[in-house]
Amino acid sequence: MDRERQKSAGSKVKKSLAIIRLLMACCLAGILVSGYYIVRQHREYETGNDRYQSLRQIARSAEKPPPSDQAVYVSAIDFESLREINGDIVAWLSSEGTVIDYPVVQGVDNAYYLDHLFTGESNRLGTLFLDFRNRSFENRVSAIYGHNMRDKSMLTSIAGFVDQAYYEAHPVMTLYTPAATYDVRLFAGVTVSGTSGDLRLSFSGDDDFLDYIRELEGRSTFTSSETVSLSDRILALVTCTYSFQNARFILFGKLVKTD
Repeated sequence: MDRERQKSAGSKVKKSLAIIRLLMACCLAGILVSGYYIVRQHREYETGNDRYQSLRQIARSAEKPPPSDQAVYVSAIDFESLREINGDIVAWLSSEGTVIDYPVVQGVDNAYYLDHLFTGESNRLGTLFLDFRNRSFENRVSAIYGHNMRDKSMLTSIAGFVDQAYYEAHPVMTLYTPAATYDVRLFAGVTVSGTSGDLRLSFSGDDDFLDYIRELEGRSTFTSSETVSLSDRILALVTCTYSFQNARFILFGKLVKTD
């Protein structure tokens, strides 16, 4: 009887040890898999940021021609060199004091550049891109999309405009295009659902446009002294935010030509 009990107890111990070993193996496998994805993600971020740093050097490497009496626009960005890398280039967006200093492209849809760099490489950083439905920046509202990344790159910093003090520190961005340079004078920021339809690119008329602007100003996360008129063209910057599921933060500014 005692031997049977001992055998039974020994069998239970062996089963327990087997279960423990299995659990430990599963935990170890989980750690290894998690570690692999963390390392891969880090390398992907590193690669993407390196590519964009190289592009910044290219974009600003060209020497400006000597001044002349003719009023000829010369961009601070070397669009010709950038176009040799990617013909989809349409602009360059910068925000002083933040990481935003990136090329802007326009593809045939709003999907490809979500996970492709300016160089065409597959990468989760993607590229800032103008909505494919826009005609360059001629529409009343033009939209640029970009990711909110864990490493704070791309358009992550625009989520800071939920705070009045952040707006006061960064009230203006700069949009460079091959034809002109613009101040982007920010006037509203809103947190919305990704399926809400709060981002509009077309309007039935002047009153519809002005009503939309007033609505944005009334819902804005910050207060601005900027005013918007019927003749103004608006730039909307769109990124994900984590306020709630499928949330988006949209930052609005009016384009004011500087040269």
